[in-house]
Amino acid sequence: MQPQEKSVSTSPATCSDQAAVEQVFEWIAKGHTEADIVEAVHAQSAGRRQETVRARDVARRRAATATTKDVSIPPCADPVRRADLEQDDAAWLRYYCHELFTYDFTAQQVEMHHAIDHAITYGGDQAIAASRGEGKTKLFERETMKKTLQGVIGFALLLAATGSKAEDSLASIKRELETNERLLADYPEVCFPIRALEHTPNRAHYQTVSGRRIDTGEPYIRHPSRFKWCGQEVYLPDVPGAPAAGGIIATRGLDAEVRGLNKRDRRVDLVGIDDPDTEETVRSEDQAHKLMDRIDRAIAGLGGQRSHVARVMLTTCQSRKSVSFIYTDRKQKPSWQGKRFRFLVKKPDREDLWAEYLSLWRTGFEQTPPDEFARKAHQFYLDHREEMDAGAEVSNPNRHDARHLEDGSQFELSALQHYYNVVARLGQEAADCELDNNPPEETGPQESGITAYRIQRQLSGFRRKIVPPGTIALTQGIDCHKRLLYFVVRAWRADATAYTIDYGGAEVFAGGPRDDDGLDEAIKNALADRRDMVDADPYTREDGEIVPLDQTLIDAGYRTEAIYDYCRAAGLGFRPAMGFGKSAGCASPNFRAPVRSSPDKRVGDRWFLARQPKGVWLVCHHADHWKAWEHDRWMSRPPKPGSMTLWGQPSNHPDQLSDDEKAHFNYAKHLTAEVEVEEVVKGIAKRYFEAKSDTNHYCDASVLADVAASIVGVRLMGQPRPAAPTPEWSEEETPADDQAESSQSEEHPVPLPPPTSLGRWETL
Repeated sequence: MQPQEKSVSTSPATCSDQAAVEQVFEWIAKGHTEADIVEAVHAQSAGRRQETVRARDVARRRAATATTKDVSIPPCADPVRRADLEQDDAAWLRYYCHELFTYDFTAQQVEMHHAIDHAITYGGDQAIAASRGEGKTKLFERETMKKTLQGVIGFALLLAATGSKAEDSLASIKRELETNERLLADYPEVCFPIRALEHTPNRAHYQTVSGRRIDTGEPYIRHPSRFKWCGQEVYLPDVPGAPAAGGIIATRGLDAEVRGLNKRDRRVDLVGIDDPDTEETVRSEDQAHKLMDRIDRAIAGLGGQRSHVARVMLTTCQSRKSVSFIYTDRKQKPSWQGKRFRFLVKKPDREDLWAEYLSLWRTGFEQTPPDEFARKAHQFYLDHREEMDAGAEVSNPNRHDARHLEDGSQFELSALQHYYNVVARLGQEAADCELDNNPPEETGPQESGITAYRIQRQLSGFRRKIVPPGTIALTQGIDCHKRLLYFVVRAWRADATAYTIDYGGAEVFAGGPRDDDGLDEAIKNALADRRDMVDADPYTREDGEIVPLDQTLIDAGYRTEAIYDYCRAAGLGFRPAMGFGKSAGCASPNFRAPVRSSPDKRVGDRWFLARQPKGVWLVCHHADHWKAWEHDRWMSRPPKPGSMTLWGQPSNHPDQLSDDEKAHFNYAKHLTAEVEVEEVVKGIAKRYFEAKSDTNHYCDASVLADVAASIVGVRLMGQPRPAAPTPEWSEEETPADDQAESSQSEEHPVPLPPPTSLGRWETL
């Protein structure tokens, strides 16, 4: 049946809006019954009521959430106290961190604190080495926290040898801000938002704050605090008017990437480097230099365009190779203003009594039952304390264990006793390192001290290929390899003062590999080309006078027969040579020169000539001796007799290299590829060469030029002239072949026949 129009109400009381009324008329037009239409209208009304209840619940929950996430920050409990203490760092630390700093700062701690404060306030670098356990790290952490709360530091970066150690420092600062009641009272703008997190760091993302600004007193309502309280860095609450608003404290390990670190458009203001050394950097110079490179390059570049980052290093010196020792040494790193503090400032007068104390301490643990707490030694100290304390001075008299044991005695009575207990437990060397920052001199191998930089700085002022006045000989050394011939040319004075006037590399296959030439022929051709080059462009004095080469020695360790053939054809101005010794590239590990000359052997100064088949004479030299001799020349400062220089103009600036000095870098690195070291083994000093690199070809060529100078009569001033030849000779005392060894006893060099002209010897 058709629904009656009068039975359907279209008033607003039945349908809440015009859309509902139109829906009813649509149902009527479609022929729905009255009962169906009434049921549908009731269903719609119930749905609307349910939606209204749900909306009210959502609004109620949102209001509750808004109330919960908003933190009402109270005013500072005592602004005057806060302002006064901020003017005195030591007083601030003693008041707000009273549970950590329980006694007045010592004079040494005050000096440490002033150094840290100066670096933070004015920028720059500061390296501080203090005793292990002296509290230097805690002092720096709390000072960093104070400066951040004041707004002096906007971004602080804490670095340690590893990331986990660095995170420990951040955790310590966070714990202080979360739990310190005195900080909560006077720095509520930071501590209240942090405490409101209730150990739920995610709440920081939607937290708001309300209160009054510290700077102007104006109110602020539900301002997003926008801070972070987890991970490798924390951002302090962004409270309007707060000095520390948005301050950042981050941590990293020294092995992590820090170059260009930037957070929220802030550059790092302060870097704290805590105990940078590891077991590797303490023992290995290479590892120490890698770490220093990071500190000097990546970390130094963290500051902004207008300000340099302040860097503070807090450490303890464990060895003289360590990064800590180098950075606290004002000679090696003057800009770091290094400070080293000792625990035992002055030794006691009666060290003999302390030696007896140590003996009692150690023997007490050997008895049965052991004297567990060294009470016999302790009683000895009680009986002689006045004498044992006399003359001693310690940096911190508070550093000792004052606990009482079961027998009623005090574990330690003084800081001086504590020091000697450390010596008893760990040894004097450990106490020197951990407490006094005075590690002992290294007992391992000691290098000669030669460096590439030193060689680069020794320039003569003469142009390349110019033979300086006063020189009497010109020698050349050539080291042969498959691709290049490395040559070095030197001019010599009679007292062995030398000028390196030329060096370089001549290609073995100058025009590329030639199918019709084997390697032996290619080397001989390259040597001939080198000789022709010198003839075409000779070495001259400043007035243009040509100076010929007096002697050239060619390394015959590679392609020996080819070198022999070339020298045999070239004449006495060219000789093959081989080195004997324990350094790299030697033909044999031992050099044993004959004690007398013979028709087949001629003895010189740590070299001798040995006749080879077909009339060629091989120069056998003591490679270890002549490499050391070479380095000694560079360690002698010009114009001392026996000093060595390179061509070119030196720099007038003590800290900058000239273009000529920079150009000699590769040559200098070759010369320092091997360095002489000295090591004491069972009380005997042993010297040997240690390879730093296998790229030492210019060094080998330089040594050959030195030996060539000795052959033509150059001697160091003060060295004795060669002795007269010994007429007798026994063939059994010297091997017949060129590789053999003879006695290592001290040689008695004899002169060769006199030259017809300098460097042009008569046929032997």
